[in-house]
Amino acid sequence: MTAVDSAGRAGPGNEPPLATLCYQSRAIRRPSSDDLSRLLTEARARNRQFGVTGMLVHEGDRYFQWLEGPGTALAALWSSIRRDDRHGDIELLGEGVTPTRLFAEWDLRYLHRPDAGRSAEGAATSGAAVADNRPGPMQLAELALAADEAGMEALVQARRTAGAGPRDVCRQLLEPAAHQLGDWWCEDRCDSFAVSLALAKLQNLARSLEASRAGALRVAIEGQKVLISPSPRETHLLGATLLGGFFRQAGWSVQAEFPKTDAELMGLVHTQWFDAIALTLSDVFTRRERLAALVKTIADVRAASRNPTLTVLVGGRAFRTDGAHAADRVGADVHYASAGEAVADLDYWLFMHRFTPAATSATPDADRPGKLSPIDVVQMITPALSRRLLRRSGADSSDTDAHPPA
Repeated sequence: MTAVDSAGRAGPGNEPPLATLCYQSRAIRRPSSDDLSRLLTEARARNRQFGVTGMLVHEGDRYFQWLEGPGTALAALWSSIRRDDRHGDIELLGEGVTPTRLFAEWDLRYLHRPDAGRSAEGAATSGAAVADNRPGPMQLAELALAADEAGMEALVQARRTAGAGPRDVCRQLLEPAAHQLGDWWCEDRCDSFAVSLALAKLQNLARSLEASRAGALRVAIEGQKVLISPSPRETHLLGATLLGGFFRQAGWSVQAEFPKTDAELMGLVHTQWFDAIALTLSDVFTRRERLAALVKTIADVRAASRNPTLTVLVGGRAFRTDGAHAADRVGADVHYASAGEAVADLDYWLFMHRFTPAATSATPDADRPGKLSPIDVVQMITPALSRRLLRRSGADSSDTDAHPPA
């Protein structure tokens, strides 16, 4: 029985809001096998009692733990964790709310990796002394490994001061930095634990970039709604975080979900109307072994969708070498090379494929606000055309295209 079951919940209507908390710490002394066994037994019993699930990663003398459950339970556990004298250097990495559990099947999933390759401490040392002449993505990746948030923000701010907009920062820094982390992992220069922490720092940076642009919304087509979801079984969320920011800034209604199975994803599109769905794969690893499964996922999504003309977008490192054929190979409609370009790519595709006599005369779904009108089309296509014209003229389109011309 999982912690969720043993918490005695009466049903979805009685479930308290879910919260998340993640932290890292260092053991006062390196734990033995018996120490770890006792720790896990205690933690799992405690989690079952409070209806908490999560994951614990151990490597050498370091711990990383992700906890999810009712907010009041997490507050009590966090207080207990900070008083535990078996570890120190406790650092809260993030906390917030979540629509779903990532580890619902485990009271506490345990992962152990023997010391190997370059340690996080070594990564931090090299990151603290990043040479000024390193390429921007490499700098950002090193700073993320070093958990140097001030250095990361300074690097981004320097680019912004030089005239780079949010899409430029995404395309030129954040996404290539994620690629760099994947390359270093493959070269055994850093371990999966360090990569996970570095990605968390990049995600926080992406959210701060979105917050800085919160007021820059273009006029949106009423009711346009996009579902943004990592492909089922995908654990890297940077791509979904970046996409959500850009779609919200463009005025779309955004729903972000993290389904663990294809069945959960089918349930979402079957019960709710979405104009588009964006399925993301990792920006760190190529994930080519998952492309065959993605073909089936997309076919099932189309079959289950309440919207018979649902538009499917895909993105991630797996598609970077395929160019214009990336979407076709998995049965999607649109491939975005960078999260910052996804809105324009979708706007253009919708204009080219949806504004037809048949599309505009069809009876709308009960959940859909209305059919496309001429003014809708103008609002939809103007930003994409503006971007193309500005690029041709050499002007900076990164910030100005958020507002359509009058």
